Order: sequence, then structure tokens, then C-alpha cells
Amino acid sequence: MTTTEENKDEKKKDIKRTKRLEARVTEKEYAKAVELAETCGLTLSDYIRKCALGQHPRRRLTDKEVEALCSLSDARGALMRIAAAVKSIQGSHRAQYFADTRFVEQWMRAAVPLIARWNEIQEYITQ
Repeated sequence: MTTTEENKDEKKKDIKRTKRLEARVTEKEYAKAVELAETCGLTLSDYIRKCALGQHPRRRLTDKEVEALCSLSDARGALMRIAAAVKSIQGSHRAQYFADTRFVEQWMRAAVPLIARWNEIQEYITQ
């Protein structure tokens, strides 16, 4: 367990919850509440408490979504490096490069794998 997780556990132990809220629900409503709590990575009590206090618990990312997010982060990094490289070229030289059709063609060829990767990520997420 990491130090951050240990601190959270200690804080939870320090809180004394002595009051109880009750609500009657149908079997279907109960099952839905349990399902929502699980998708958020919370206990049913924590989930209901947060909802009752006006918070909106978010569901945890699936492994698939985490992987896609990491890929998008990598793609963003690549774009940032490309943008920095283009900005580092003086304006007049930049115009010369982009006036050269061979350079533009090479530029486009280099961009194709990045675009293809974005399409793969999109397809992966929507499967």
C-alpha cells in the first residue's frame, strides 16, 4: 500500500459515523445502486453517502479506457514535439519548407501513422 493510500485509510478510521440513513428500495433499485457503486470503485455506503451529499461519483476507467488514454497521451506528446520543432524554425525558413512539395509530402507521410493510431484507439474504445 502506498503512503497516500495509508493516509486515506487512517483518515477514514478517524471519522466516527454514528448516524444512520435508511431508504426502502426495490430489488431492482438496490441492484442498480450496487452496480453503480462498483463501477465507481466505492462501497455501497460510500456511494450513497456521496450522492446524498450532492457529490457525483465518477465511474472508474476500465483497463481498455486506461490503455486508450495512455495512447492518446503518447500521441499528444508526439504532436507537442512536432509543434515545437515547427515553431523553432524561423518564419521565413518555415515558409520555404512548406512551399517545397517534397517536404510537405514527407510531412504528410510522417503524419499518416499518427492518424492511423488515433483511428485504432477510437475503434478500440468503441468495440
